[in-house]
Amino acid sequence: MSLVLFTAAGCTRCAIAKRFMVQKGLAYDEHDAAGEGKEVFGQFYRAHRSAIFRGKEGIEFPVLAQDGEIRQGVAQAIAWLQCGTRLDGFIGRSERSKGWVGSLLVSGGDPAAADELAVVLGFLKKSGLKLQLSTDGRNAATLGRLLELGLGDRVVMDLKGPPPLYAALIGTPIETEEVNRSMALVARFPEYRFETTVAPVARAEGDPGGIRYLTPEEVAATAQWLQAATGSHRQPYFLRIFDPQEGPDDRFRSVEMLPPNALFRHRTAARKHQVLTEIQATAT
Repeated sequence: MSLVLFTAAGCTRCAIAKRFMVQKGLAYDEHDAAGEGKEVFGQFYRAHRSAIFRGKEGIEFPVLAQDGEIRQGVAQAIAWLQCGTRLDGFIGRSERSKGWVGSLLVSGGDPAAADELAVVLGFLKKSGLKLQLSTDGRNAATLGRLLELGLGDRVVMDLKGPPPLYAALIGTPIETEEVNRSMALVARFPEYRFETTVAPVARAEGDPGGIRYLTPEEVAATAQWLQAATGSHRQPYFLRIFDPQEGPDDRFRSVEMLPPNALFRHRTAARKHQVLTEIQATAT
């Protein structure tokens, strides 16, 4: 059950992970990946290249290894040390972002592990890091718990589309009321925004249109839903272009990507209910 922690000199997040390990009374071997442990980490990286993410700015440290399990980034490392795999659905791939911890996926984890998630996020918060949460409307109770504890400096809600299409867009059944609750909760965090990716939808069986992008009318209905759930027509609301190559559904890989100016009609339609609607520059 030996723990190995790969760190980088001057890495604040590495120091936070080590402090957590000391607090838990855990013994571990540390290797500075840019110093004395450069060769050891090089061998480790070559053996586990597919499990370690390297972004434009390089590898995010710390990297924690234990008995074949690898966790990268301070949030994933501390979550593993706290309760093993129980928080894996809540904490996504780590990327560098100064002062922030992102990829905290409120909708992706097991609600039964919400208390342990709060422990991990609370430690990160007390260590001086800011927390960005993401939600698609699921796990509203978990989102509410984090709001109550002050564990969310920014929330981004991926508002998939209007109620009749939500289950198809999210890929799982969901009650409209739960999405309503999530929208209302998001609007109570210190900083937040709502986003809708104008994505393709697999229409009902027998529909001659088959797979079609969300229409301006459907985006308007989404904006109207947001207004009703939050009681405001001035929410920060952004529309995003869908990138077929980055979407999770293989059925949409052959769908032609919309041109940048394709969302002007969607924005105009949405502004009838959300006057601050803008088109986000980057694709998703």
